[in-house]
Parts: sequence; C-alpha cells; structure tokens
Amino acid sequence: MRLLHLLLFLLISCQLLWGQKNVKLKIHLEGIHKEVFNIHFYDGLVQDFIDASQKDTLMQLERLTYTPYPRILISYKGKYYNYLINKQTSTINIHYDSSKADFPFYSDQSEDITPIYDTVSSPIFRKLRSDLKTEYLQLTELWSKHGSEIRTNDSVKFVLRELTKEMNSKTMEVLTSYPNDFFSFLYFKEQVLIPTLSVEDDSEYYNNLLAYYNRTFPSEFRLTDEGKQIVKDMEQKITPVFIKEGEMMPDIYFKDIYGDTIFFKNQQESFVLLDFWASWCGPCLAQIPDIRLLRNTFSEDLLKIVGISIDSDSVSFLKSIKENEMSWVHSFDRGGILSGSLGFTSIPRIVLLDRNGKIVYYKHGGRIDMQKINAILRED
Repeated sequence: MRLLHLLLFLLISCQLLWGQKNVKLKIHLEGIHKEVFNIHFYDGLVQDFIDASQKDTLMQLERLTYTPYPRILISYKGKYYNYLINKQTSTINIHYDSSKADFPFYSDQSEDITPIYDTVSSPIFRKLRSDLKTEYLQLTELWSKHGSEIRTNDSVKFVLRELTKEMNSKTMEVLTSYPNDFFSFLYFKEQVLIPTLSVEDDSEYYNNLLAYYNRTFPSEFRLTDEGKQIVKDMEQKITPVFIKEGEMMPDIYFKDIYGDTIFFKNQQESFVLLDFWASWCGPCLAQIPDIRLLRNTFSEDLLKIVGISIDSDSVSFLKSIKENEMSWVHSFDRGGILSGSLGFTSIPRIVLLDRNGKIVYYKHGGRIDMQKINAILRED
C-alpha cells in the first residue's frame, strides 16, 4: 500500500513538473454570431481549432496540456483576443453587445482566465509597449512600405534582422526583472524567439538566446514540454539538421498510428519513401495520386511508403487518409513536433531512402519528379 501511495505521488508530481495535466473549460456564449466567431485552444505545443458551429451557448472542453497555462485564442469580426487559462477547471463567459459602442465584445472578469496582450491588466506588457514604442513604429513602417519584399530584398531583410535584434535586446532587458511571471516566459517565446526564427540564422546569436533563457526563467517553466520544445527550436538553429541527397537520414524515428516505431535503416525493403504532409496542405494533396501510383506500381518488398502528417487534428488526419485512399503506413506527428527537429518548417516534403538509410531523392515543395523516382527504383 505504501508503495502504491508512493507511485501515485510520483505520478502526480511528474504531471505537475512537466506541465502535463487535463484542463476542463466551460465557455458560455451570449449574443455571439457563430459565423464570424473562431476559437482555438493552445496546449503549449499545438494550436487546435475548436468547431463551435454545432454547439449551443455552452461549450465544454477537456484537453491534455503541456504548459502551466494553456491559452484560448478567439477571433470575432476581424479582432483577436488571447487568454491564459489559470485553473484546471475554468469558466469563461463571452459576450457581444452592440449597444456597447466602445467594447461590444468582452468577457467577464474572472480569476479563471487572464487577458494576455492587454496593457490594462498586464504591467509588464504596458512597460514593453512604452519602452519599445519607437521600435514598434519602425517595424510597422517597414512592413507597410516593404512587406512584399521581406523575402526577396536582401537590404530589407537586413534592416528587419537588425531591428528584430534591437527589439529583442530591449525586450529581454525588461523581462529580466519579471522572470517568475509566466507572461515573461510567454512573451520571450512568442515575441522574441518566434519572430527571430524566421529572420535570423546566426548560430552564435541563438547560443546567446539559449543562455539567456536558461539563466532567466525558472525550472517550473523550462522543464515543461512547452519549455523543452523552446530549447529544441533554439538548438536546431545552433546545430541545424540538413537533409541532402547523398547524406544519411538523421536518427529520428516516428511511430505509426498503432504506436509501433517506424524504422528507416537496415530494413527488408530496398527503399523507404517518407511523405511529410497535412490534410490542409493543397500541394500535399495534389501529389497523393502520384504516391498512390508508386504504391500500385512497385511491390511492398521493394518500396515502403510512410505518410507523416503534421496535422494538429487527428480527426482531419484520419478522414483525409480514408477519402484519398492512402493505403500505406501512416504516422501522426501532431503539430509537426518531430518533423521540426529535421528543420522542416513547411510542406510538402518527400524523402526517399535506400535500404541503408541514405537519402537518394529529396524534394521540398512542388510536385515530385516521378521520372526520377521511377528510375531510382527500377535501377535496384
């Protein structure tokens, strides 16, 4: 009995430590037009869309989370509202009242939730907006004048990188004074790291960000799955994984929908084709007929096909497999967590491996080269 109690204590302690817990949420809607209402639940790793169209005025959710404070993100009539969920069992009352001209969309004041990017309720955010006012104006002007050139004009990209670093420096200086407030941790992730990931490839800079992260935020944030994913994102930039033809596939293994590990190397099949896709990805769906043709043309002894979906919604994932007659092995990489460790930030991607795990064909975006793949497979 004492051993049982100890095991239960350890289980509960681990759930609290790693931020994995079930959250129950009741959402009351009053005066809301559902055709212009969207709601997402963010569990610390993946953001899920919640279909409210079939619900009545009361929505009840239960979700597993990987963060001390999961989030609800709402859009209504073109405006966006973000809330931290403070308790494992929480209630949020959402109203729309057109007679309130200034703030027709509002939620009840409650200890269960906290508005995130709100200068009234968050003194940290208020200080950030004040201290970085000049930089925010510069960033707005840059996007207004040169937004269409951000990806193509090296001069514009340089200006954006330098401005991002300047904003990061000032932001982190502010956050250092509030390390134990979860808002600081969240702001570092969403307003420092995520924008930087898209504009900066300097490994030394990410080393500095990682050092700041480790010395600033407490373990109760860093040791959650959300916190560990932040570290993985920075480490991927510090020591990037490169997928190239002629190189060996990194030792990253996925599980199939039955929970069994999918091995890529030293297999009985001569080749393994990995298709990284999602049900919402138009180009991914467009090349499914080509993959289906490969499946029908070559024996399973010669070619093993593995679909790796980065969908966040398992229902859409399974529905798409059935509708598109994808009769091969499948893995559900929810939200692309493992795929991201390969450096994949977009799909579709096709990787063809030989029996030893060497990459013999790699395609990022666009339709696959069926002629080249056929030549590789028939050459064996």
